[in-house]
Amino acid sequence: MIEAKNVIKKYGSVTALDDFSVEIPKGKIGILGPNGAGKSTFVKIALGLITANSGKVTVLGENLDKHSVDIRRKIGYMPEHDCIPNHMSGVEFLIEMGLVSGMDTSSATQRTHEILGHLQMGEEKYRKIEEYSGGMRQKIKLAQGLIHGPDIIFLDEPTSGLDPKARQEMLDTINGLTEISNTNVLLSTHILQDVEMVCDHVIIINNGKLQMKENVKELMKRQSDFIQVRVGGDIDGFVDILKSKEITVTTDGRILRVPYVSDQTFQQIIDAAVDNKCQLYEMERSKVTMDNIYLEVVE
Repeated sequence: MIEAKNVIKKYGSVTALDDFSVEIPKGKIGILGPNGAGKSTFVKIALGLITANSGKVTVLGENLDKHSVDIRRKIGYMPEHDCIPNHMSGVEFLIEMGLVSGMDTSSATQRTHEILGHLQMGEEKYRKIEEYSGGMRQKIKLAQGLIHGPDIIFLDEPTSGLDPKARQEMLDTINGLTEISNTNVLLSTHILQDVEMVCDHVIIINNGKLQMKENVKELMKRQSDFIQVRVGGDIDGFVDILKSKEITVTTDGRILRVPYVSDQTFQQIIDAAVDNKCQLYEMERSKVTMDNIYLEVVE
């Protein structure tokens, strides 16, 4: 779907993308990374908004440098910032965006009502945008990115600022995009749970380089539950006892992580604490989440 090869992008002395390469498959793809990691720069290059200093980016098999206008007709974009006209109704705005994209009035009108119907806007689609709630404004931004039936839509922080109910509605809508319009999704977000709930693949960028590209479901399957343990006293001796029982232990100061195998794992931890005469302050089973994986990759 999108391929970057040895892309370098600099802003003065700052290198945003450093020999960056990735192949992005079709589906719903999440892009994660800390502030300044380079993910926004990559998205802007893929949208054709900026150019790289060197390297090559192809979108839908076409070179951005040579076919940027043609490619943009196949791309939708939902910006993070609120840049929609308050004086228009949702229907008026969507029809206008359809006309801008080259559709005739009849097709733009039909497509507008199809999209807003799927987004469950109801009669509110006839109200002025200035009267919309935060969740409705996000829906209209999403709708304008879909009006021309793009092959790919770039979503920039689509759930930012939404209350829990509106956030869940937005995620449900994104989940259904590939079903109603066969549109591929590139989701740029800092909310890790959104990627875990919506995306097929995850890409993690840090310091301008690709750190991970994985199938989300397969990634989560490979991760096991763990028991978080906090002890006092001789922590090294405690860890040595667990390792002597062929139990893998990862440490972060006095916080330990022990893979959960069965309830017997709890007893093995207790026995190790007793044998080593150290205090057991915490022993809690947790499930590995995208947060855990993300922190391990970027730290």
